[in-house]
Formats: sequence, structure tokens, C-alpha cells
Amino acid sequence: MTIVKPAHFIVAPLAMWGHLRPLLHLSLNLLSLHPHLHLTILVPPSTYPRVESELKSTSFAHIYTKSPSSSGASTPNPGTHHVTPAEQESEDKAIVDRLQVITCISPEFDLPEEWNPEKMAQEGIDYAKTLPTFVKALMSKEHRLDGTVNKFEDIAPNFMIYDCFLTFIPDLMRGVTTEIQKPMIPLIGFVPSNAAASYHTFAKEENGGSFAKMQRLTDEDIAKGRDPVEAYGAHGFKTEGIVKTIPGLPPKFDYEWWPNYATVPMPPQAFMSVVPSYKTTNDSATTGLICPVSAEIEPTAVEALEKELGKRIYMVGPQFPDAVWAGEHPERRAKNADDERVFAFLDKMGKKHGPKSVIYVSLGSLFFPVLRPELIKYILESLKESGFPFLFAHASGIAQVPQELLDEFKDDEDCCVVKFAPQWDVVNHEATGYFLSHCGSNSTAEAMLAELPMVSMPFAADQGEFTSMLSEIYKVAIDLKQVKTFGNPMFNKLYDGTIIVGTEEAIKAELKQTWEVIRGPEGEAMRERMKALKATVKRSWEGGRSKTDMLALGTGYE
Repeated sequence: MTIVKPAHFIVAPLAMWGHLRPLLHLSLNLLSLHPHLHLTILVPPSTYPRVESELKSTSFAHIYTKSPSSSGASTPNPGTHHVTPAEQESEDKAIVDRLQVITCISPEFDLPEEWNPEKMAQEGIDYAKTLPTFVKALMSKEHRLDGTVNKFEDIAPNFMIYDCFLTFIPDLMRGVTTEIQKPMIPLIGFVPSNAAASYHTFAKEENGGSFAKMQRLTDEDIAKGRDPVEAYGAHGFKTEGIVKTIPGLPPKFDYEWWPNYATVPMPPQAFMSVVPSYKTTNDSATTGLICPVSAEIEPTAVEALEKELGKRIYMVGPQFPDAVWAGEHPERRAKNADDERVFAFLDKMGKKHGPKSVIYVSLGSLFFPVLRPELIKYILESLKESGFPFLFAHASGIAQVPQELLDEFKDDEDCCVVKFAPQWDVVNHEATGYFLSHCGSNSTAEAMLAELPMVSMPFAADQGEFTSMLSEIYKVAIDLKQVKTFGNPMFNKLYDGTIIVGTEEAIKAELKQTWEVIRGPEGEAMRERMKALKATVKRSWEGGRSKTDMLALGTGYE
């Protein structure tokens, strides 16, 4: 018989939607699974509107409904007994009653009307400066948090989940707990990636870890008097043309894991922010690491990561509401003119060309081939020439789509180009049959659940590892090779022997062949393999490693 007392955890997210959204979904799923948990999310101000909008979406309507634990619907252990009637009453609340979202902002910070990269950087500094005050108030069970009422003042935080790229968190928590003379609470890092990419990123240098090597080279240069910004810029994502094997994936040259990084202008300050995450993840205060991918689809990488870090790895699987796993699709809602255009276009294409006729093209909310925008031109022109209806969303904040390119397709009824598209609605529309993606973790998970064959155009980060898994292990994606753009012009050969020509002619020839393949028998075979992959992931969520690790997260602080 287990006695469960009310518990409280803090979530500190990164101000990037591709990171924050799966962490938000994870947090809500933990509240749903563990009725004794209470959650405080400390968000930077730029993210609050999107968090609020997500919480009000139809996918999360269940968080506003009381679901008594006596129903057995969400209680992980039916033998659980509660200490007092008050605690039972606490568990019978709606999920939203066990949630508070607090904006962390200093009085001096001037909120802009529109956010730009410079203001986002200032926000990051302000968040790091302000966060200790809020954490200290929560740890001290204060009634008010800088003017905001603390709903859970009677429950001190038991653990924290933080984005691993908030590299200041372990030191911050050491400082706060020392100041208030409280014991350190468990810190669990969150990385929105798979185990293979996490190994590649966080392993020791001698075991193939990329960030450890970048950090060593940078530290050596700084010790010699080099400017830190310049040092990080010189060594960030630096490759040498050596063969690198990542656990569970085929060998490749090191530059192949970041195949279009050279098309993205990455400021040195970005490396200064992310490379130290190697130290953060390996910090003794970080007791575990969360990856929102199913262990069953990359067992070799999971085993290697656990052995390398010597920490608990929570492979919690893709994070969606239970209704999504059950196959329910909430009624779509157009939030703006772009959404209305998208829905009208897909409805029209479904009637004109039939189900699964449209390819959705999106490279995510961050990456875009800014230094080679012609790649987008080649892709869209090739689709048009092949008579392939497409929806193109260019949501990246750095996207610079030439107006003449937009004008080229504005009068073609089989083409739709928008800044933002409601991606979950798009991939689940009956007219959508394929997805050309950068293969980030969120897009990969959504394509998997929607059972869409993929065409991949990865840039950097974890996209190369996801692409390799999808295209080479499970064969549910076709990786575009001729678009690959490496920083060193001498790197023009892939490990499999392919020579990268990279001309318009070579790129369009590959694209034409790709469209023919995915619209033919092999495309349907890819769709069937994606269905099988989804089934594996769903079994993990319902009763496999994902479920086990979600249960463990809610009680692992004890």
C-alpha cells in the first residue's frame, strides 16, 4: 500500500517553441497521470501568449474537467491510499487547478510590441537574472511571487524539470538552496531529442561527443587570450571529415550529421548559449535526462546513453494528449487568415485530387537555408513541374523568402504559401499525404502519428540523427542528398559514396525522382512502415518503456 502526499514540481523552459511545446505537453501529461502532482511553470514573457493559447486549445479541454482519482482513469497505482480527506479532495480537482503559469520578468525589462532576435537575447539575460527570485519564493513557500499569488504555498517544490540549454540552472539551484538553507532538490534535464543525438551531443570527447570537443577547443583558445565570442564562433559545429559512428545508426562522415548547417547564419553567441550544456547535463546536480522519444525504436542508443551519462534516462515517448493517442482529432479552428487559407486549400485539393494528394513543406520554426534560398525555389518549382499539389509554410524567424518566389505561385490553385500553418491540423487533413521536413523532433513525432511518409532536408542539431533513423533504419523517409551544403567545399562526398554536385540540374533531377517514388508503390510501402512504427510507439506509450518512465518521473523525487 502506497501513501501519496501532494507534491510540487517546477518547470523552467527555454524560450523556443520547438523546445517549450513538448515540455509543456510532458508537464500536463504528468499532471494527468499523477493526481498528487502540482506544477509551476516559470516562463519568459515572450512565450506566455503561446502557452496560454496552447492551454486553451481543444486538445487540452480535459484539463478543465474534474476527473476523480476514484474512477481509476488517471491514477497510476490503484492501491494508492491518501493520508487525509483534504488530500483526496486535492486529487479530485481539475488538472488546471494543479497548474500555475508564472511569467518571470524584472520591473526594469521593457516589454516590446514585437519580438526580434535582439530583444529575445535581452529577455534571456533578464530571465536568468530574475529566475532565482521566483525559485527562492517557491522553495520558501511564500504566499506571493513578485505580485503573483502562489497557489501552492503549502507545498514546497520536490523536483525541477529544466531545459538542458538553460545552462545556468544547476548553479542557480545550488545558490538558492544554500541561501535559504534548504537541501537541493533533484534536477531533471529535458532535451527535445532522441537518444542517438543526445549521445552525440553530450558524450565525452573520447567517445565521440561533439559538445565536449567544442568546449575543450574553445576553453583552450580562451586560455590563450582569444576573445570568447570569437572562440565559440570558430569551434561551433566544426567538422574534420572523419568517420563518426553514433550508437544505433550507420557510420557517416562527421559533416553529414549537420548536413545543411552551412546554409544557416549562426551567430557565435548561439554557441556560447548551447555548448556549455555538455557540462550542465553531466553536472552531478542533474540526476536524470528526459527524451520525448520511445526507447523501443532506438534501444542501442538508449543503452549507450545510459552507460555514458551514468544517469536515469527517461524515454517518455512523443508527448501528446491522451485523446490524440486514442485517434481523436479535435474540431479544427482557424485562428487567423493564414489558417483559413490553409483549410480552404486542403479542402479544395481533397476534392480536386483526392485523399493523400498534397505534400506539406515546412522546415520548422527556426531553421531555413538563408544563405542558399534558391534551394527552396528549386523544391517548389520542381513540385509545380511535377504536378504535385503543395502547401509551403515558412515559419522560421530567419526565413527570407524572395517576394518574386511568392509571386510565382500566388495564382496557381495547386499551390499554397503561408507564413504559419496549423501543423497538427495540416498533417491530419485527409488531403495531406506526405511531409517534406527538416526532421526536428516535433515534426517527426507529428508525421509519425499522422502516418505520413517523409522527405527529409535536415540542417543541424538533432535533425541528422532523426533523418538517419527514419530513412536508413525504418525506411519511412527519403533523404535529399543533392541539397546538402557543407561548410568546407572539399567535403562533397557522402559515406555511402554519393557525390554532392549541388547544381540546380542535379538537385531538380533528384527531386523529380523523389516525387515519382513517394507517389508510387514505394511511397505506399513507406506509409505502411510508418504505420508499423507508430504502432510500436503507441504500445510504448500505453504499457511499455514510455509508460514506465512517465510513472517513474512522478515519484522519482522520493
